[in-house]
Amino acid sequence: MALKVGDAAPDFKLPAVTGETQGEFRLSSHKGKNVVILFYVLDFTPVCAVELPPFQADLAKLAEMNTVVVGICTDTIFSHIEFQKSLGGLKFPLASDRWPYAETAKAYGLFPATKHQFGGMNDRAVFIVDKQGKIAWAKVYDIGEAPKISDFLDELKKLA
Repeated sequence: MALKVGDAAPDFKLPAVTGETQGEFRLSSHKGKNVVILFYVLDFTPVCAVELPPFQADLAKLAEMNTVVVGICTDTIFSHIEFQKSLGGLKFPLASDRWPYAETAKAYGLFPATKHQFGGMNDRAVFIVDKQGKIAWAKVYDIGEAPKISDFLDELKKLA
């Protein structure tokens, strides 16, 4: 079962890439900021390809609300690099929950996936982790539904 509002957000450190710059994303490194965690299904899928660009378009608005964004799925860093290129570039990290396989998705209650029948993928979900490291907002989406910033913008405004 996915984590709920009020739960402590499990810390994680994952290899990540922003554009072609490789590094890592560690949740606890962002204490004092709100973090939007986008668990998406796979690179190059039709829904994911429309899910991520609006977050890129609203990065400045999110930064004004003291918020950072990270996308997470089980694909590799190399796949993430090419996927970002196909989207015209992203300025927020895509993290690889590849090894050990889906451990972050498991910690957030999203693996094995419950919303679809295909193996090897996590559920599509969004979590907002507040400045104190608690889940402030959470929603698990159907596989064919792309999350929108408008779904949780009011919550972010309250946290800003």
